[in-house]
Amino acid sequence: MRLSLIVVADGTPEQVRAALESACSARTAARCAAQCEILVAGASEEAGDPMAEALSGFAGDFRSIQGSLTEPGPLLNGALAAARGAYVLMIEAHERISAGALDRHLEALEGEPELVASYGRTAVQRGGQVRVRPEHGKGGPVFNRLLKEKHLVSSTASLVWRRDALVNGAEPFPGVERRSASRGVPACADYCSPAARRLDLCFKLASRGEFTFHPAVVAERSDETLEIPALKELVKVLLGVLYGHASLEEKPEQRARFRLARHLVAIGKLYYRAEDYRHAKTFFDEALKAAPGYFKGRRYQFLNFVKNTLARES
Repeated sequence: MRLSLIVVADGTPEQVRAALESACSARTAARCAAQCEILVAGASEEAGDPMAEALSGFAGDFRSIQGSLTEPGPLLNGALAAARGAYVLMIEAHERISAGALDRHLEALEGEPELVASYGRTAVQRGGQVRVRPEHGKGGPVFNRLLKEKHLVSSTASLVWRRDALVNGAEPFPGVERRSASRGVPACADYCSPAARRLDLCFKLASRGEFTFHPAVVAERSDETLEIPALKELVKVLLGVLYGHASLEEKPEQRARFRLARHLVAIGKLYYRAEDYRHAKTFFDEALKAAPGYFKGRRYQFLNFVKNTLARES
């Protein structure tokens, strides 16, 4: 088996059905159709369940992997353990695969055995507009680029990765939160948001080898609204990068801290808008501690915003 397509059933029945339909269409169009399998992680098989009914028309097209969507780490690790493909492509419920993407990815990966992953652009739909991300991609070592550019890999479905790059020796998706005894910060967590899962996966892959980039749209997704829980998970991913590696060089560490500060500020703003000034102050304080340099040269409007927050809390 060359490729395993794993659809994550973490969405409405209509979303999951559309994601599965795109996977089936992409497999049919691929030259390696006979060597591509589809698994659906977390789909119910109970009679009368809306999800089971939505997927009933695809009977025989996929294998169902049972597990709890409230604990996606163990569920996705189970799906990977059941997968038989040398390569993996995961599709979140709000994502689709573009026509021709599978052949493009496989040709690149099989032609260069040293590559661990292949990715391309994502068409992100927001309202009636479509934005293609990233505008400028990069092949080769991308770890530092991932720290700097939040839209580099803009969908899980835009990424095909070599299964043995992560599966051998460790489970790619963390399932239990652990804390560093020395620093008291989260080392890993069971990420429920697609954005955090995607970023964590990309960092792990990028630490093991090089990527190749296709300057073409290979996936589509609806816009992701990052609320406080998702932003907190992104913070945990970046803390894992900062404190989970033996050492980061000065420039990559600064990039990681700046990105961490951006997420902490975003959380603080959401608390501020909810008139929870105590929590807003906490996250603004943490952002300042994480990356004081991030605020140099920032606009006076934002600094006044922070000052007003501190005044309200006191």
